[in-house]
Amino acid sequence: MSTPYLRQVLAAAAAGAGLALRDGPPGAVTAGEARAKAAEWGLLGQDGAAGPAGVVVVLVDGLGMQLLQERRGHAPTLRTWMADAASAPGGGRARTCVPSTTAAALTTLGTGAMPGTTGMVGYSVLNPSLRRHLRAGTIPDAAQNLCLITWQDTALDPRRWQDVPTVFERSAPGPHAGARAAASAVTIGPARFAGSGLTEAALRGAVHLGADRMEDRPGLAARALRSGVPLVYLYVGELDHVGHRHGWRSENWLMQLERLDGMLAELMRLVPAGTRVLLTADHGMVDTDAAHRIDLTDYPELARDVAAVAGEPRFSQLYVPHSDPETAAAVADRWRAVLGERALWVGTRAQAGTRIGPVGERAESVLGDVLVAMADNWVVVDPRVHSAGAIAMPGVHGSLTDAEMTVPLLLARA
Repeated sequence: MSTPYLRQVLAAAAAGAGLALRDGPPGAVTAGEARAKAAEWGLLGQDGAAGPAGVVVVLVDGLGMQLLQERRGHAPTLRTWMADAASAPGGGRARTCVPSTTAAALTTLGTGAMPGTTGMVGYSVLNPSLRRHLRAGTIPDAAQNLCLITWQDTALDPRRWQDVPTVFERSAPGPHAGARAAASAVTIGPARFAGSGLTEAALRGAVHLGADRMEDRPGLAARALRSGVPLVYLYVGELDHVGHRHGWRSENWLMQLERLDGMLAELMRLVPAGTRVLLTADHGMVDTDAAHRIDLTDYPELARDVAAVAGEPRFSQLYVPHSDPETAAAVADRWRAVLGERALWVGTRAQAGTRIGPVGERAESVLGDVLVAMADNWVVVDPRVHSAGAIAMPGVHGSLTDAEMTVPLLLARA
């Protein structure tokens, strides 16, 4: 059996919930692939039919598999699910996308397509309005960038710019669906997510139910399922927020893990019998510190010919004047030489397809001319671009390490 990938999860859940999924554009999970994964992961009965109850996809932002394994003693519900998954396909694990960051990963989950197809290639990218016309001598500045989480300070419409249809948009009630439900799918998370830039780009097409408290989300999920909604997406962002602020090895993070575990136990108690709950994450996390922080302004050799910096400190995207390929190749060579083993991979835009998937028009318009994925817990920061809070952040992600790339894929049945 092949390795499970995050891009397959929501589509497989839709198939397991009995929704009819039409095929999307090239590069997106097909209806046949979704159905095959639903069967492989136990979301379909032996006769190939969807289960009698719905499916809940729980997306825990920042919960890497390594993190969960090291702290499983504090999570009895998740520990049981992990034990049950030991003999399941993938051993209860899946791989997220590159870069291992929320804007890219949630869109990969929501569309079933890789970042090279969706164009959602990082936390931030060069604003498309600049059209790669950066002149020699341009100094990196935060104002050059478009944040793919907030979509602030841009006239771009996230729906039009990221136009790969979502799994929700591609789904319709199956032939045996009842008439009770007003929607085929709902999303549950903080109320402010309704209509946000990232929601519109990554998860549009479902009814959003707002619940700012983690503990209020299981009740909303149960009520949706009992009303006949077959597919529920439930987002948990508390671990990621605390991990960024305090590090994932902190007591604060551990408290949020225990809170998550209690919420999952409550979810299983409230949902209708037969409900399948599929838990995964968008990425993991590593903890860093000042000793592993490289300030770009302290390294003239690295800063040379770099006109803009985007992405994130674990996966930097560098832009050279006029996107000149020869200049980009020279910058990549210098970064490899200076960083040495502190970098896992340094590549040019022409080489990016090997990591982020085939590069389409959207990605081509904003992707860095040079991409830098850091090793271990190293980060590259630039005080001209990154805020003081972002520079000092202990919990980080975005690179290619197992701690960031391997996420849980756990199935439980109510």
